[in-house]
Amino acid sequence: MSGPSFSRLFVLNALMGICWLVMMSVTLIESDAYRYAALSVIIIFVFFLPKEDNANLNDWLAVLCVACGSIALFRFLYQLIMTGEKGASEWLYAFPLLFPLLGRALYGSRSILRVVLACFFCVALLLLLISTDFARALTGERIFPLFHQNPIHGAVGCGFLVIGAFYWASHHYEVGSTRAVRTAVTSIAMLVIAIALFNIWGSKSKGVWLALIPTFLLIVSSAFLFLRRKEVLVSLVAGVLLLGSGVFLAHQNILAVVGPTAKTVVTLYDDFMGGRSVSSILGDAIASPETPFSVDERLQLWSNASEIIAASPIFGSGNHWLAIWHTTHYAGIPYTLMHNGYLEVLVRHGFVGLAIYGLIFVASIYRVFRASKQGLLSKSAFLCYFVCAIYFAFTILSNSNNRLALGESYVLLFSAVCFACTISMKMARPDVESTPQSGATVAEASMDRKRQTYA
Repeated sequence: MSGPSFSRLFVLNALMGICWLVMMSVTLIESDAYRYAALSVIIIFVFFLPKEDNANLNDWLAVLCVACGSIALFRFLYQLIMTGEKGASEWLYAFPLLFPLLGRALYGSRSILRVVLACFFCVALLLLLISTDFARALTGERIFPLFHQNPIHGAVGCGFLVIGAFYWASHHYEVGSTRAVRTAVTSIAMLVIAIALFNIWGSKSKGVWLALIPTFLLIVSSAFLFLRRKEVLVSLVAGVLLLGSGVFLAHQNILAVVGPTAKTVVTLYDDFMGGRSVSSILGDAIASPETPFSVDERLQLWSNASEIIAASPIFGSGNHWLAIWHTTHYAGIPYTLMHNGYLEVLVRHGFVGLAIYGLIFVASIYRVFRASKQGLLSKSAFLCYFVCAIYFAFTILSNSNNRLALGESYVLLFSAVCFACTISMKMARPDVESTPQSGATVAEASMDRKRQTYA
């Protein structure tokens, strides 16, 4: 049976590329379009694109993801049917069902990913230039980065842009792209990084500022692995001078934003180290007029979450968590986003659920690392994957980003990369190679496949 014609294959790959761009665009424009893009990617791949016979996923991690998603979906439907309780955003925990399929689709799209990334960062730069209110930010007012419904969401998206742009440019240096390509990519990346950082400062999102501390430490330390020492040192000095100048000029504004929160955190820490109970510490902090409004709200949400977790700490309360929420001490707070991604998991699926998601997280990073060690993708690509994961893990300490479009899309892309790398490693093994043609050796066939990888 003959495969699709060149023109049809071109159109299908173009559609796949657009879908991947839409999934990534959540960092720029907050919408639910990523959901339809993810489903479209799977449909195009499953029904219209040719597939490699050996690119199946039947390993333990794929089985765990499918089982995890199936159990979450069954539990949601069972409680919905039996009790009528639908919770809030419970269906998101069925996403692991899609992880292996998205990985196969990404592996099948590897030939177009360079173009997809180039288009994404060009669009990102354009939207940053259009949306950034430089004058307003310079007067000390809070701005909404890019096209998001909340300044915190926009700041989180800008953080991803900073990481992605840095490693995108680093990748082209690592793999030896032409001077013209490196120059163009570096120019775009530097502008994206500079404007994104300006937006993060203007958003006044303390959680993102905190998440950027380990992010920058990882970026600086990792740069020595694939860039020449002189290039790193020059870039580091320039970056420190630029950042230091910005902090100096805006230090009063920064202190005004961070100061009250830092003071409250220090007080909470001292009380905890003094042996007081967590409940009494939270109660006093919530009642104190010196506690900043944003911190006070978070403490109320976390206090409510702790009551729900205590009711079912091992497996969580499933959909029933929302009913329990209305009986908690601070049930009058007007929303149920807990501003902590880990608590979001604990109230629904308990410590068992959190441990399973943690295992998937760690195993995914390890697999992408192994693929990088085998030369199937660049070091900078792995480091981008790793640093984004650490950054996201820090951002959900003070925000429920995993319940937002940005976090949902990120989790889907995170898992897709993991399983695409899993397939790459499987296809590179001699025991799954097809018979080489014209006397080519298995090793030569394997190396040829590696050169085509989406690294």
